[in-house]
Amino acid sequence: MAPPTASALAPHPVTDPGYVDDVVAFESAMHSFLRGEIPEDRWRPFRLVNGIYGQRQGGNLQMVRIKLPAGIASADQLDRSADVAQEFGRGVVHLTTRQDFQIHWVPLVRVPDFMRRLADSGLTTREACGNAVRNVAAEALAGVHPAEAFDVTPYANAVAEFLLRHPKTQGLPRKFKIAFSGSDDDAGQAAINDIGCIARLRGRERGFEVRVGGGLGVQPHAAELLHEFLPVTSLCASAEAIIRVFDRTGERKDRKRARLKYVLLRLGIDGFREEYERELKLVLGGERIKPFPDLQEFVTRFEGMPGGVRPPSEAPSSLAETDWYRANVIPQKQPGYYAVTAWVGLGDIESERLRGLAALVRRFAGGEVRVSNEQNFVLRYVAGQDLPEVQRGLEALGLASPNANSVFDVTSCPGSTTCGLAVTNSKGLGQAIISYLERNRPRFANVPGLRIKISGCPNSCGQHHVATIGLYGCSKTVGGRALPQAMLLWGGGLERGARIGNIVMKLPAKRVPEAVSRLVELWRAERHDAEDFTDYSRRVDKTRVREVLHDLEAVDGADESLFYDFGEDQPFSAAAVGPGECSA
Repeated sequence: MAPPTASALAPHPVTDPGYVDDVVAFESAMHSFLRGEIPEDRWRPFRLVNGIYGQRQGGNLQMVRIKLPAGIASADQLDRSADVAQEFGRGVVHLTTRQDFQIHWVPLVRVPDFMRRLADSGLTTREACGNAVRNVAAEALAGVHPAEAFDVTPYANAVAEFLLRHPKTQGLPRKFKIAFSGSDDDAGQAAINDIGCIARLRGRERGFEVRVGGGLGVQPHAAELLHEFLPVTSLCASAEAIIRVFDRTGERKDRKRARLKYVLLRLGIDGFREEYERELKLVLGGERIKPFPDLQEFVTRFEGMPGGVRPPSEAPSSLAETDWYRANVIPQKQPGYYAVTAWVGLGDIESERLRGLAALVRRFAGGEVRVSNEQNFVLRYVAGQDLPEVQRGLEALGLASPNANSVFDVTSCPGSTTCGLAVTNSKGLGQAIISYLERNRPRFANVPGLRIKISGCPNSCGQHHVATIGLYGCSKTVGGRALPQAMLLWGGGLERGARIGNIVMKLPAKRVPEAVSRLVELWRAERHDAEDFTDYSRRVDKTRVREVLHDLEAVDGADESLFYDFGEDQPFSAAAVGPGECSA
């Protein structure tokens, strides 16, 4: 008999009437802007807070970002996302490191219809961008991870709903990010968010370790401890109090210093705590505009398995030694059920493949999937007996490569393919690295602890600061010509608390795959016993890395290919293309 399900868990969230109101307001403002009645300096922040970015290409082409609190999407929502990507864009959905969907190449005049189609399926773009609370993230294995204290999913969704359209979140100094993890491995990345919550138990009482002020970008900063244990009943009050401190004390003139981490750097954690406790008393004393949500309602709605999952059973023994099972399948804490990673590869999936995935999710995973912060999909509550058929289905869709949680699982932002801030084509570099590794799979198939993350600029949308090998796009002039380069960072990670990678050196972008290969060989030659790559990178100084890679720096102009970025047929140019909005 199957374990009990969360009976109130609908196939997808009920459409919030406010989503429809958002569409009406956006459409009205858009027409006013196009008629010249609203100036650009008023239109831009309004557009951004509704989740709509301008693209590098201009011409009123937009990127639309869809919020998925805790990374949850129903099979119906996958189908709808595939439909709107094909109808309004170029038929590709991009998965982000904050568990959102992004769809590019959408003409501005078509955005209202796009948003209307999303609202019909319970999806919104509201506050996915701009100076607001962004998508509330949570680890993709929340609720099924064997080591978690408890399922953080209900609490992440409660905070997300509470802060959506909250009067105090509509005009913050800068963007604001929140994340939840269920255990000390911090798979939800609490350590690099403005508010990071890690599940804790005190006896049978549920609570959170709360950290504040985390963030990456040009000046990365690990979140600092605010509460060792905050009861779950105080979670929304705490979030509002933190945001009120940020709203009141954050920098509003210099955007480069407007994130919450700069408030922490200015006040120190003790000074911040004083301001926070003052605001918390006001919030708990009733000085608030929006009522707190009923947490029990969220626990009932989100905790437990989706309805309609198949009865549990053990995985066939023949699967246990396959590469796919070892890399992409994790036994859940619920006996007889397994979490399966559908490996997307740099987060891009075409509409046709997404519809195929939706069919598998509907049949084998209770109609629900989660987006991971590694830009993949995780199907949960797959019964053991169904694993072979799920594998065959994923293989048919090109989603079964045994690459999850490994060196092959490269993370990258879209880079210069669409972003006006990007210097280089980070996605092209990521694909080049994956292709190189896969061509030489026997050499790289067993390199535990090596993760590669890439951004197209220093802003760290690809989270390059917290990878064992991190890379971000930059440039260099050689003989009067611009050369695409990658800044290499070494030794970052989140495995045992946030560790920011050390900047090592610039390398020509085309030579990065060779650099990765050399660093793997260096680890093999110098590791201590069973030391994994993470531990090795934390033990070995960056000067050793420079010694091994120094000859790759030199460029004499003889190799013409170095002056072309990945995926480009024209010589590289680092010239500005206009105001970028990726970090807006």
